[in-house]
Amino acid sequence: MLEFSAPYRKIVLCIILISKYSAAFEKHWLPDLEWQTANNWVDGRIPEIDSRVIFPQQTRHAVGIASANNLRLSGIDLPSQGFLVLPRNGKLQLSNSRTDAKVSKWSKEGNFFWADPVNWNGSSIAAPDLERVPCRQDNVVLPSVNRTLSILLPVREVQVSSIRLSNEKQPFLEEEWIDFQDRREFSTGRFTVKYTELNLLYLAMRDCPRCFCQENSLNDYLEEICAIQRPRCGFTDCEYPLTVEGHCCPYCGGRVSTSEQISLVMVQTAADEALEGYTEKIAWHTRRSWNGGVEVLIKEKGDYSGIVIQEAVENLREMLQTTGIHVTNAETAGAAMKDSRLAVTLGPLLGTPLVLIVLLLLAFLYFGYSLEHILSGCMEAVSSVRDGIRADKQKHGFARFENIPEGNVRIADLSGTSGGEVDDDDVVKGITQVAGGRFENPLYRSKRDKTEGRKILDAPLTLATLKSQIDDQLENKEMDTEE
Repeated sequence: MLEFSAPYRKIVLCIILISKYSAAFEKHWLPDLEWQTANNWVDGRIPEIDSRVIFPQQTRHAVGIASANNLRLSGIDLPSQGFLVLPRNGKLQLSNSRTDAKVSKWSKEGNFFWADPVNWNGSSIAAPDLERVPCRQDNVVLPSVNRTLSILLPVREVQVSSIRLSNEKQPFLEEEWIDFQDRREFSTGRFTVKYTELNLLYLAMRDCPRCFCQENSLNDYLEEICAIQRPRCGFTDCEYPLTVEGHCCPYCGGRVSTSEQISLVMVQTAADEALEGYTEKIAWHTRRSWNGGVEVLIKEKGDYSGIVIQEAVENLREMLQTTGIHVTNAETAGAAMKDSRLAVTLGPLLGTPLVLIVLLLLAFLYFGYSLEHILSGCMEAVSSVRDGIRADKQKHGFARFENIPEGNVRIADLSGTSGGEVDDDDVVKGITQVAGGRFENPLYRSKRDKTEGRKILDAPLTLATLKSQIDDQLENKEMDTEE
């Protein structure tokens, strides 16, 4: 077992801390634009042979077909902007169009920005937006040589420490990276990503007393990042959100700040030890503030509750004070807030009628109306409205007529009967004469209306004759009754 004296132990400890500190500066490019990735298609299924492929009009990025040697499609709808990247000696064939061909639609649209924090991995979610994209002390890792890369470089010139491919261990030399701007794989324009003039190890050893992500703290690079991030801010789910340097949205979390003279590595080591038991619930990020101080940002993984943040901030504050580090400020974003935007929107719509009803009720009571009168009036109003609705529903009706065998229907003209002749007996029976004959109303049926057994009076008749015949019928009915 090897032992070191006190000075050597300090050197070994410094080297370990520097290596740990330097490893956190590696930023990986995340977007996957490969044809063979199922998540890149709307239905989650890679296009089959002889299928039809549709790209959105606003694709604006490159799509790699690196693993498909012989791709055959029945049709392809190309976007207004974008690229299809074929492998070396690869072929894309189009067969005869088929009506039953399966359709696959590309799911991604728009450009993929270098200045978008969502496109980079390698930093804590507690880090501000400006420090989640590559800074001048960061090592950038791009996809491997067999993957498609499509990046819209930032408008202003930015610096990084080094750039390498994920399948390579050594980064590009500065001269090699500069040569990329003249290669045909890159679009013509400003090549705004440069190598920094300072060495990363030198920055780590001097602990970067005023270390900005780029040349200065407040610049147009931050505005370019915030132009992408601000539309994603959404609802602020904490009561008192923090204002964090380099962050575009209100910050719901905690913060512990120390004095300017303290070492960044020492604060980071103390924070890792104090928050070790919270790794599943929170994330933290140690940074050098723009005024030269050191602060630790803490954020919950998932929805904000505030309770875990309060405990973590208190534990970190006690740990730093125990190790002799002066804490100048310890704060949290307060209690959790629920998203009440829907209630705020619907409140006036639903609350205004209720307020009007209450005011009307008070007015009626003021003018001497009792609750019974008001209630009866309301019931009458509701009944009248309901009757009106029913009347509207029953306003239009219809009569149903059937062509049944026993019905008296004549298609041709009856001898001696014209369509314009209508007698009183027909009206009583429910028979309507129309042009071409008579039509019996099947809704009016009665045995009394049968023509059999009924005596037809000959016209014309005198009043005395009609009266005598009526008297005879009455006498016959009385005799039948007596029997």
